[in-house]
Amino acid sequence: MRCAGCLQEFCYNHSSDHRQELNKQLDKVEVSRNLFRQKLTQQTIDPQKHPLIQQINDWERQSIKKTRQTAEEARQILLQHTIGHITKIEIDLNKLTNQLKQSRGKNDFYETELHHWNEELKQLEKELNKPSNIHLREDSRLLINKISVDVRSVLLSMPNIGANAKWIQNGITIAGGNGYGNDVNQLNSPFGLYIDDDDDDDDQTIYIADQCNHRIVKWKSGATNGQVVAGESGQGNRNDQLNYPLDVIVDKENDSLIICDSGNKRVVRWPLRNGTSGEIIISNVDCRGLAIDNDGYLYVSDVSKHEVRRWKIGDTNGTIIAGGKGKGDRLDQF
Repeated sequence: MRCAGCLQEFCYNHSSDHRQELNKQLDKVEVSRNLFRQKLTQQTIDPQKHPLIQQINDWERQSIKKTRQTAEEARQILLQHTIGHITKIEIDLNKLTNQLKQSRGKNDFYETELHHWNEELKQLEKELNKPSNIHLREDSRLLINKISVDVRSVLLSMPNIGANAKWIQNGITIAGGNGYGNDVNQLNSPFGLYIDDDDDDDDQTIYIADQCNHRIVKWKSGATNGQVVAGESGQGNRNDQLNYPLDVIVDKENDSLIICDSGNKRVVRWPLRNGTSGEIIISNVDCRGLAIDNDGYLYVSDVSKHEVRRWKIGDTNGTIIAGGKGKGDRLDQF
C-alpha cells in the first residue's frame, strides 16, 4: 500500500503502524491547538495580558525609573550649590540690616537711601528665587526612547490550499539550464528578474540581470536562447558596458530598461529597443534593488547606506523613504 502523504510503500501490517504514528502526530497537533485556544481565550478576556501590552508597560516602568533618577541627580547637584548661595545672601542681608539700624538710630536718611535699600532688597529676593549663577538647562535630545505603535495592513488569512494538494517536485527551467557560461543559451550567476506580461511580441518576457556575464538578457516564454539587450560590449565602466548588474526593471513610460549597475555604483537607463549604450541617471549608489511606481517614481535600495531612496527622473538628490539612519536593528534602521 502507498501512503498518499509521504508516497512510501508499506505492507499491510506496517501500513497499520504507519497510520497509528500519523494519529499520534495528529494528537500532538490537537494538543498544541488546545493550548493556543486557551491563550487566545485569556487574551480575549483580558487584553491587558497581550505580550505587546506587557512590553509597553515595561517601557513605561523603565522610563519612569530613568526620569526619576535623572531628576534626583539634578536635585542633589542643586542642593549642593544652593546651600552656599543662601549663606552669601544671608551675609548681604545682615549688612543691610545693620545699615537700617544705624540710619534709624541717627535719624539721618533721605529718599535716595530709602530707594537704594528697597532696590537692594528686591535684588536679594530675586537672587534667592533665581540665582544668577545657576541655570536649569533642558536638553532637546530625548532622555528616553519614544515608543510608538506601527500598525500595518496584514492579511492573516491562510492561502486556500486543499488539504490533499501536492506540489510539483521539480520546477520547469524557463531560462538557461545549460550550465554557466556566456553563450546565448547560458547564464552566469543570474540575480534580478523582471517579468513583463505586457510585451508586444509575446505573452510573457523575462528580463534577467546576468550578473557575472555583465549583461541584461531578454528571454521569451518557451525560447531556448536569450537575447542580449544591454551590455554586449563586456565588463567595464563605459556607457556601453555594465559591471556586475544585479537588478533590472522596465520603464514602460519611457520605453527603456533601468539597470542596477552594481560594480560601477550607478543606475543606468538603457533604450529598450535596439539600444547600444546607456545613460547614467544616478551615480555613487551601491544599488541592490529597483522598483518603479505608477507615477514614474524610481525606488533604489543602497546597501552601503542602509537606505531606500525615491527618485524622480531628473532629480539630483533622491528622498529617503526608508532607513537612512545608519546600520542597526531599530524599526527605523536597516
